[in-house]
Amino acid sequence: MRAMTEFPAMSRQRFEGEVVPAYEPAVLRGLVADWPLVAAGRQGLEPVLRYLAGFDAGVPVDALLARPDALRAFGYGPALDGFNFARDRRPLAALFEQFWRYAQFPEPPSLAVQSALIPEALPGLERANANPLLDAAIAPRLWLGNRVTTPAHFDGSHNIACVVAGRRRFTLLPPQSAPDLYLGPPDHAPTAAPMTVAHLHAPDFERFPRLREALAAARVAELEPGDAIYIPPLWFHQVESLDARLNGLVNYWWRPAPAPGRADDAQGAALRLCMLAFRHLPDGEREGWRALLDHYAFGARPETLAHVPPERRGLLGEFDAARDAACRADVIARLQPGAEKP
Repeated sequence: MRAMTEFPAMSRQRFEGEVVPAYEPAVLRGLVADWPLVAAGRQGLEPVLRYLAGFDAGVPVDALLARPDALRAFGYGPALDGFNFARDRRPLAALFEQFWRYAQFPEPPSLAVQSALIPEALPGLERANANPLLDAAIAPRLWLGNRVTTPAHFDGSHNIACVVAGRRRFTLLPPQSAPDLYLGPPDHAPTAAPMTVAHLHAPDFERFPRLREALAAARVAELEPGDAIYIPPLWFHQVESLDARLNGLVNYWWRPAPAPGRADDAQGAALRLCMLAFRHLPDGEREGWRALLDHYAFGARPETLAHVPPERRGLLGEFDAARDAACRADVIARLQPGAEKP
């Protein structure tokens, strides 16, 4: 493992012009150090819960609960036929009281508030604690927990995560590490994306020997209240909440629109469709499709298309909202049983 690149100060112009295009994780030290929420978080469990309670709209939020164990990780059960936690939806006030009670236990159950949409659950908190790098339209989410770990997984969106209470250790790995991470199936995961069945900071190399290769490519950083981290899309990340009583995080997911009126939301569906279409094929044919995908989906660039007039490029040309809608309709039609094949 090696340390992540760190920036002691960051402007929006530099973030958009240098950090995001680099497609590398970055620690943004002190990015939100002036937030009132961070000031409360530095004082401890009761001040931060009181501050949050002042915005509470009484909306139920997702919460996870698990028995205490050595790893304190929310993940798969032993046989991968289920998960090792219970999921519930409860008002924040009840969860705040539960955090306070558990703080009195020497070994409490693992408890976490997951991805609570702040404008709905805590309206006004987002205005009192604004992210200087993002538009106000990008809605933040709140994550609270005692000492828990979320095993390595990926998101399809850009992500800025801001620590507001406690300490967190982030371990990030590039998408190319997927074969070495012992991922569970994408349609049966504790999160929306595939998750590893291993633990990166307590590796069982006898059971998972390829983890050595993954860890050689890993970046690691510990963040204090006021620090933030940028996680590019598809980078795997394990997140460990280190303080025993309470850890808090506010994160922002976003994807820039590729054209006005066009949603950038088809990647996950495309991945599943590719699995459906290609995994059963013989090796030679599968490699043929890999070459065509490399050419058409990943390799087509303006400099390789000079032989085709712009007005004749079709799917190789620029997509606006109308062409996007027409292409989606065409894909749906081609998926119908008996549809004419190309």
